[in-house]
Amino acid sequence: MGTLGRVSVIVPSKIFDLSQPVFANCPQYEDRYPRPVVVSTLSTVALQGVNKEEVHLTTHTGTHCDAPYHFFDAAPPIDQVALETFVAPAVIVDLRSKKPGSYVSSLDLRPIETHVQPGDVVLLNTGWGHKRALTKEFLSEWPYLSGEAAEFLLSLNVKGVGIDAVSLGGYDDPRKAGPAHMTLLGAGRFIVEELCFPDEVMDGRRRLFCAAPVKLRGCSGAWTRAMLWEFGREADAS
Repeated sequence: MGTLGRVSVIVPSKIFDLSQPVFANCPQYEDRYPRPVVVSTLSTVALQGVNKEEVHLTTHTGTHCDAPYHFFDAAPPIDQVALETFVAPAVIVDLRSKKPGSYVSSLDLRPIETHVQPGDVVLLNTGWGHKRALTKEFLSEWPYLSGEAAEFLLSLNVKGVGIDAVSLGGYDDPRKAGPAHMTLLGAGRFIVEELCFPDEVMDGRRRLFCAAPVKLRGCSGAWTRAMLWEFGREADAS
């Protein structure tokens, strides 16, 4: 057998968690017929020797990725979207000054135009991730991406778009909810929703975004642990 040589690899010096926790009755998009998240205990160490839980939730609960199939029957479901799709350099847009229920326009995104490179992921920080609660404000009044702004992001050749609200589109109105989704998903881009941005990442630095979803066959979306990776040193992988 041959001997492996020493290989240097780049490893993240810090990982920022952008994910929201999932728990019983946690906040989620208010569908017409809401189904609260249920977390039940199946077994315990005391009685069965192991702790195990059963969880009932939709594929769009908590931090999750939308696949093109979410809006288009003939488009790929989440398990058919290549994994490399969900890993890309990220540019964060600071939209925390947007009013509740307002839409994000291309004018709001112009400041990042010169910073976005083809293949980047653009992440929208509306501040909503820190408002997460079972309140009318969080569940219905978040700032959302307009169809026109989604077209602008497509013109920059982005790989995907993320937001810290329960949806990229607006609430309870197809004219608000649909256009951004249809524009991006129709072009084969992915969407990640229900992020939460630590204040530390709002320093203008580019970091690597990673949000590989669970491999749910034939589904319109899947839960993910979204992260930003910051690189600062090399590690010996021999």
